[in-house]
Amino acid sequence: MVEFNYSMPGKWEKEETMVCKNCGLQLEDGLKTCPACGENLEKIRKPKAPKKPWSKKKKTTLICTLTASVLVLALLITATAVLWQPFIAPRLRGNDVYCRDNYQFSEFWANAAHDDVVATMGDYKLTNGVLQVYYWMQAYDLLEYYTEMYGQYATYYMGLDLSKPLSEQICNEKNGMTWEQYFLEDAFYAWHRYQALYDESKKQGYQLPGEYRKYFAEIKTNMEKAAKEEGYDSVDAMLRKDLGGTVTFDDYYTYMETYYVGQLYFTDVTARLVFTEAELEKYYQENLEELKKSGISKESGKLVDLRNILVKPVATKDEHGNTIYTEEAWQECLEKAQTIMDTWLTGAKTETSFSALAEKKSEDDRTSENGGLTEYLGKNSWVTVDVRHILVIPEGGTKSEDGTKVTYSDEEWEACRKEAQALLDQYLAGEKTAEAFGALANAHSDDNNGKVTNGGLYEDVYLGQMVKPFEEWIFDGSRQVGETGLVKTEYGYHVMYFVHRDGAVDEWAFAEERVGGDHTLVKTDEGYQILFYISDEPGWEVYCRKGLMSKTTQELLESYMEARPITKDYRAIKLSQRTEALKES
Repeated sequence: MVEFNYSMPGKWEKEETMVCKNCGLQLEDGLKTCPACGENLEKIRKPKAPKKPWSKKKKTTLICTLTASVLVLALLITATAVLWQPFIAPRLRGNDVYCRDNYQFSEFWANAAHDDVVATMGDYKLTNGVLQVYYWMQAYDLLEYYTEMYGQYATYYMGLDLSKPLSEQICNEKNGMTWEQYFLEDAFYAWHRYQALYDESKKQGYQLPGEYRKYFAEIKTNMEKAAKEEGYDSVDAMLRKDLGGTVTFDDYYTYMETYYVGQLYFTDVTARLVFTEAELEKYYQENLEELKKSGISKESGKLVDLRNILVKPVATKDEHGNTIYTEEAWQECLEKAQTIMDTWLTGAKTETSFSALAEKKSEDDRTSENGGLTEYLGKNSWVTVDVRHILVIPEGGTKSEDGTKVTYSDEEWEACRKEAQALLDQYLAGEKTAEAFGALANAHSDDNNGKVTNGGLYEDVYLGQMVKPFEEWIFDGSRQVGETGLVKTEYGYHVMYFVHRDGAVDEWAFAEERVGGDHTLVKTDEGYQILFYISDEPGWEVYCRKGLMSKTTQELLESYMEARPITKDYRAIKLSQRTEALKES
């Protein structure tokens, strides 16, 4: 800020110079007689009259003039800061992502540098405008991934504060990389990957399928319509809300075309990959230990592919507010399921028609969007279990240095076991009913931070959902309704109460005589399920084929990218100052 320092006129002017009236000698101040002629120097020093104060009109005019000067100067300073921003930025260090601490620039400079090239791959060039699209797309993708895993706690697990600039938050403590630098590197990698696939597709003469050619032919018209419906003046305005203040439709189109052409080509290539039995066996032997950790071996049994359509009964409440399903509700559910099955049977009766019907009619959120497709390894894969438990967590313990793990001594574990055994003994000495066990769970279980209100009940537990010792107990085929026991896991001791097993689907799917195209209607705890049998094969082969597919496709992708190296110019990067997009996501 520039300050204008000025003072009001002084009340007194400087005194006149003293001169001897007799001899004319110039005298110093304070003398009473002239040192030359002895003349008496009794001169009266009269002050000059002070200047008149400013008139109101003049004062206002000067203030307005000064105010205007301040505003003009402030605007000049702001404009200078904007215009000189690239030159007054922190000193650049080399040419990597760390060369600049902050890649965000004013709208003026971001627009001015919109077409500047920041990376090249052969004849392909990446501009600041298109980089902006990649940058935000990668940010959105990562945030969506964490949101799917952790819901509202996504940013907590990411260690990201969306209210602060990304350039001011460290992503990796070891190398000091900020979130802005991370997303930039991710954006460059994504462009390299998509562009390499795009170039390979052109080299091989690949053409987009008809529906995608139609999509790209209509994309601008459709986006203009969407922008108008959303209240935007243009497609660019709509895009800039989510992708930054300098993005244009052409930037977005370039991104979309590169992505779809490359990805669809690569999908087509990998779909034609076939692996021999010898290759599967070699992969199995090379990855034996890792497969075993996932429970995969040649003794795991067969893997069955099914499609299913789930129809649920309508729930009601009893006088106590509990959810119940009446006989009438179950009958209506059966009739509805039978009608859906009859619709399929009177049609083509193919897997394709079943899949289409599943997407329209299935009430199973887990599979309704993929045509009801499911696959399970081993006979117990379709079994679901209802179980009650009382969790007893050991007291004491020692935390690890990073505070993420607690270890307990043998004495602490033994004290925990005795407490769990005492609760089990208390149950066995009482009525020995599910309700009695539930009351104990509500009063004593440490599960849910000690706030258990549902009697410790877990319903529809499927294989792979719980920790291994817990699962081994509940999925033991000999387990009977009402059976109890103690199970030790990493969390503590569990007092167990077996409620129910649902294995109708399991029994049908893994029957020895089952062949592709078989279908049936079975009742489960969830409702009635219409099943369509696709195929089965040894589970270990399926998992090895998937592993080989992943390994081969990654190697193929890397070969495309290595054959097409890119060069980056970090100094040319100018992102528009935009953080709202990530906040609103």
